[in-house]
Amino acid sequence: MYIPISFTLLTLSLFSQLVISQIHEPTELRLIHRVVHPDLPVIPWVELGTVSIPSFKSISPTGSHASLSLAESLHDDLAEFKDAVNPNLQGAMYHVSIELPESQGSVSSIKACLLPSSTSANIVIHFSATGEPFAIDYSVSPVPGDGICPATNTDNYPAHNASVVLKSPRMAPLPELRIPPPLTPEGEPVVPVPEKSFVQKYWIYIVVVLGALLISGPAEDSPSGDGKGGK
Repeated sequence: MYIPISFTLLTLSLFSQLVISQIHEPTELRLIHRVVHPDLPVIPWVELGTVSIPSFKSISPTGSHASLSLAESLHDDLAEFKDAVNPNLQGAMYHVSIELPESQGSVSSIKACLLPSSTSANIVIHFSATGEPFAIDYSVSPVPGDGICPATNTDNYPAHNASVVLKSPRMAPLPELRIPPPLTPEGEPVVPVPEKSFVQKYWIYIVVVLGALLISGPAEDSPSGDGKGGK
């Protein structure tokens, strides 16, 4: 059966647009968190919240803002964190990660003792060239300049509605390539000819001028007086 070429091209175009729209359509990214201490039992990951991811084409290398919807169980989970690991306990760490379909993603870790006195949090999610999230950075503020845990009377884990920034890959600058030096047939660098001095360049003109001065001889002295002889 003969199928018109125009119908085949139209079908392929519609199929490709459908695939592209499915790849780049807005999605949600689930974030998980936990607290850990080397001397205490491991606490399982729980949901921190979900980030609404726009089309990958709209994500800028310098950063595009996104919204974070906190989990409904966040306050209860933070209370369990407090009972399991006191944030002021030396060695306690707070982890934030991206939940991937088949495995746990990149983990961002900070000292748990920095959380009780913090007032805000920031999340940066990095995407690969194919649009897949591969790294996350979590930070809180304010943080002492020396990074030492501040003295505080509270031991609660605050529920921050963190600001989220999405970043696409940045192209590395192209290397500046220099022109290779010319080579002789033997493969040796060509030695540049040394630049001539002023005398080497203009010696012929100097000789001509000196010769003209010698041929013309010294200038004759003009006679003195009024030219009248006396008796």
